[in-house]
Amino acid sequence: MKNRLSRRLLLKGVGGVTLSFPALESLLPKKAWGQATRKRFAMFVRAGNGIVQNSGGDPERFWPELPGPLTTASMTTGVNATRATSELAEYASRLILIKNVRLQFPRPACGHSEALPQMLTAQNHTGGTSNSPLARGMSIDWRIAQANNPAGSAPLTFMAGPRQTYIAEGLSWSGPQMRTPAERSPLNAFMRLTGLASSPPEVQRLVVERRKSVNDFVREQLREVSGKAQLSVDDKRRLAMHLDAVRDTELRMTCDLDMAQAAQVRAITSPEGNDVRPEVVRRFMDVTAWAFSCGLNSAATLQVGEGNDQTQYTINGTRYPRFHWISHRINSDGSAGEPIPNAVELHHQVDRFQLQLFKYFLDRLASYPSAYGANLLDDCAAVWMNDLGSGPPHSADNTPWIVAGGAGGSLRTGLFIDHQKKTNNQVLNTLASAVGVRKTDGSLLNDFGDPSLTGGVLTSLLTVS
Repeated sequence: MKNRLSRRLLLKGVGGVTLSFPALESLLPKKAWGQATRKRFAMFVRAGNGIVQNSGGDPERFWPELPGPLTTASMTTGVNATRATSELAEYASRLILIKNVRLQFPRPACGHSEALPQMLTAQNHTGGTSNSPLARGMSIDWRIAQANNPAGSAPLTFMAGPRQTYIAEGLSWSGPQMRTPAERSPLNAFMRLTGLASSPPEVQRLVVERRKSVNDFVREQLREVSGKAQLSVDDKRRLAMHLDAVRDTELRMTCDLDMAQAAQVRAITSPEGNDVRPEVVRRFMDVTAWAFSCGLNSAATLQVGEGNDQTQYTINGTRYPRFHWISHRINSDGSAGEPIPNAVELHHQVDRFQLQLFKYFLDRLASYPSAYGANLLDDCAAVWMNDLGSGPPHSADNTPWIVAGGAGGSLRTGLFIDHQKKTNNQVLNTLASAVGVRKTDGSLLNDFGDPSLTGGVLTSLLTVS
């Protein structure tokens, strides 16, 4: 733990406020820097209710036309320009698109509640009533946190959605049947990570109400660090960029009222409401990018919506019916109801909107400097996924996975592959191995998930062995 903590700076200021930022090369002994293990991070963003792809009678509206190399031009040319994944075309060279990933275990009672616990565990579920299944094993975010976090430090677990609902959080599991409670308030998460949660009320008010910067509470320490003679030009630039990014995150979190829309204010004061859900998603992405940039955590999950996402999204000024109803193509959570006109197109537009939110996270990662590469996205495996493959009939044999970032150079990107309905444990093994998780003998993680599944990693996506 001591070795890990020495890789970054932690400044503590007035009122217990803390500011962390990545290690600066010129402040570490050359030997220590040369031996440092590159920090790598993983974020898993889950959307629900399936996508519009060539399944269940739907047309293909999500994936590029053919697997193979990805470029910005190829993702925005011809029919590919009409596909939902074109929303991420700017990052084509840093993407891995993976179609047809199967969730192995049965879903006889409820596809939503029985698929969700499998997503990051690759384990069977306990069954039971339609909203009660629990995972039978640990999720991959916890496995990554155990390997890369300081001892005992849990992954970040977030949810944009209501606390009281039919199917609540179910993405992160610390062990068999041990669901990780998800934080619903981005502001609460930010205040805990900065130490503000335990600061005196007057200090909290200065930040939340008067928009004073955390940077201001450690001004003397910052002046001492920036004034060190050995600080290189690159490190001074990196420090300045990091402080700017911290301040930008604060303004987003505490809602600079001169700039913020009303929805952003409501997202802070009532984060579980329907109409602020997209803003809550963005604010959790802000917190995660900031925490990764500071080295405060190496793993995070964000569940968008409840298990059967009931959000009424407003897209291009139009308020949609409940998304779960759209995914059924009828005004109902069941199998009978009035048809929703143009439901396939509405679902496709929600898919595009979900990927626009994911692109926001990629933009935020790219805004932070990295000590090792151009920016923080180079150090990450940022993952977007859906626990179902389609609207009707809610199949989980063809779930979509999108990975962005190089994971410290461990991933081969710019690729679109067909997983051919093999199971999700192989994808999880690959992503965990990319961010540095190893077995006790030092080899790549290849046996995560239920022992009945065929193990292994996707070596074609890895540059490490």
